[in-house]
Amino acid sequence: MLVKSPMKKKQTRQNRRKSAPKKKTTTQKRSKKSTSKNHGRRVKKGKSKLSLPNVAPWKVILGVIVIGLLGMAYLNHVFATQKLLAEVQQLEQKYNQTKRSYDSYRLEYDRMIGPAEISAKAKELGFINGGPAEKVIEVESE
Repeated sequence: MLVKSPMKKKQTRQNRRKSAPKKKTTTQKRSKKSTSKNHGRRVKKGKSKLSLPNVAPWKVILGVIVIGLLGMAYLNHVFATQKLLAEVQQLEQKYNQTKRSYDSYRLEYDRMIGPAEISAKAKELGFINGGPAEKVIEVESE
């Protein structure tokens, strides 16, 4: 149920079309478009379709400075990365050279202690080949 209070009045605006026209001051000038009848439509202002937004010059200068600083930081990063890459490649080359040298010495050492080398040296010293190690040793008891 809806109850209206007689104390409250409706707060509505007057219809502007029926109200008397206001007097224009000297500072307000009539444009050519305002004299024509527009029948309640909005009047388009004389702006072109492609207009740049109004940006303060200090914002443009600040933006250019920030972009310049970011560009310098990026170039500094690129040069530091290239220097680091050259250093890594140099160390990798030195590592590969040392690894080849180590592998060469390891191969030579393995050949020196290998079974073929040991048996050849044993024959030179006069040792006799005992044959396979699977023979059963018999011990005579008294």
